Amino acid sequence: MEEKNLEQVKKLINRIADYYDLPTNEQTEEMRKLTGIDWNAEDLQMLCCEYWSHNSLDETAYLMFNGEYPPINEVDLIFWKYKPGVVLDDKTVFEKYRFGRGKLKALEALPLEEILKKIKEQFSGWQQNTDVKGNGESWRFDCLEQAEYWTDTHFWIFEYGRETEVQREHQILRFSCHNMNEKQINIILACMQSFQCPIHIREEHNKY
Repeated sequence: MEEKNLEQVKKLINRIADYYDLPTNEQTEEMRKLTGIDWNAEDLQMLCCEYWSHNSLDETAYLMFNGEYPPINEVDLIFWKYKPGVVLDDKTVFEKYRFGRGKLKALEALPLEEILKKIKEQFSGWQQNTDVKGNGESWRFDCLEQAEYWTDTHFWIFEYGRETEVQREHQILRFSCHNMNEKQINIILACMQSFQCPIHIREEHNKY
């Protein structure tokens, strides 16, 4: 039923999301028939109308069929280079940048354009999401060959740095990896290692 009715369920999710009100009796009954789950109108409104801010359309479709969201693994890889002789607490350094608590002169400037070029080469089978407008501070890459329709395998690159009198210094890069396997993650690690930029923080988060 899941594969057979997948596209119909996704279209119905969008119709309900566009309605901005409780789904009609006809829409509710159609979702029940397509998924085999006895959904009520209130739950459908909450899950369909807000999927874009929490989960992807495919993840929401999985929920419609299974009654729960799919397993999600998120890994954050955070890279920077200290200047020679500098020793600081890694967590404190990243929190300073992440929460806008100041910038440091103790970090080297990273060759951002060269890094992005190499990432694009190493992930040539992935597609850069040009719909995402990050104002030069974030980039998203989507895997074109998903392991499952709901995996939504992708990664973001977030840049942190400081403004000098002449230019911006790109000092920290965070790769936020969504449902990527270890082989894919190792490509990022090797890429950053080629620029002598070590990983300072790795955080893993499993959901559902």
